Amino acid sequence: SKLNCYKKRRTISAGPILIGILLGLVGCSQPNYTDYSAFVTTPRPTVTTKAYTLAPPDTILIYSKRVSEISGHSEQIRPDGRITLPLLGSHFVAGKTPEQVSAELQQLAAQYYEDADVSLRVIGFNSKRIFVFGEVGRPGAYAYNGANTVLQTLAMAQPSRLADPEHIHVLRPSGNGEMVKRMTIDLDKMVKEGDTTLDAVLNEGDILYVPANGFAAVGLALQQVLLPIQPAAKTVSAPVNIGGNLTSYPYRGGPENSNN
Repeated sequence: SKLNCYKKRRTISAGPILIGILLGLVGCSQPNYTDYSAFVTTPRPTVTTKAYTLAPPDTILIYSKRVSEISGHSEQIRPDGRITLPLLGSHFVAGKTPEQVSAELQQLAAQYYEDADVSLRVIGFNSKRIFVFGEVGRPGAYAYNGANTVLQTLAMAQPSRLADPEHIHVLRPSGNGEMVKRMTIDLDKMVKEGDTTLDAVLNEGDILYVPANGFAAVGLALQQVLLPIQPAAKTVSAPVNIGGNLTSYPYRGGPENSNN
C-alpha cells in the first residue's frame, strides 16, 4: 500500500541519519577546562575574597545600642539604590559595602546622639545570582551570599541520571559577559572519594553547566529524529522517559545506587 511504501522510504532514509548521529555522538567527548588557579587558591578560602556590595533589592537589618529609632529596623534597598530610615532620612547605599554604610549612618546619627554606634548586616541576599543549567532537576538562578561552593550548589540543583557527572563545567564570565575562566570538575570523584580539591567558592555571576552523558545524548538525538514534532531542544528537569529505555532521575552519586 501507499502507506507501507511511505513508511519503508522513511525508514530507509532515516537509517543513514541515525547512524551518522550515533557515530558522531559516540566520537564526541566533553572538553576539559583547566583554569583551576582562577577558582581555587591555597589556602582555600571558606568565603569569596570579593567584598559584598549592596544593591537593590537586598534587605539590611540595622543595630544600635544608643540610637533607638533605627535599632532593629530592616529595610529593603529601593530600585533607586536608597533606603529611608527613621530620624536619619533617605540615604544612598547601592554599590557600598555594609561596613561603609554603617560608618556613614553612624556619622549621621552623631548629629543627634553622642557616641552613636551603628552596625548593619544583610539579611536578604537578593541582588546577586549564580546560575545552573543543563541536566539538573532545578535549573536557574540561585541567590549568591558569598559562601556558595560548587558542591553545595550542585547538591541544591540535583543533577539528573542523564547528567555526565565527570565533566561538569564551571564558567566565570567577565564584566562584559565574555567567558574568561573555565574549569571542569568531577562530581563523582567529589562524592565517592571525598576529593573536594576543586570545590571552589563561587563568585557572583558564575555559571555551572551540567552536560548530558553519552547515552542520554544519543537518546535525545534519536527522539528528535524519530519524533520531529518535538521541540528541537529539550531540557530534562524532572523524571522523564525520553525513549530508548532512558529515564531521567535525580543524581544519586552513580548508577550503582539506582533502585531500577
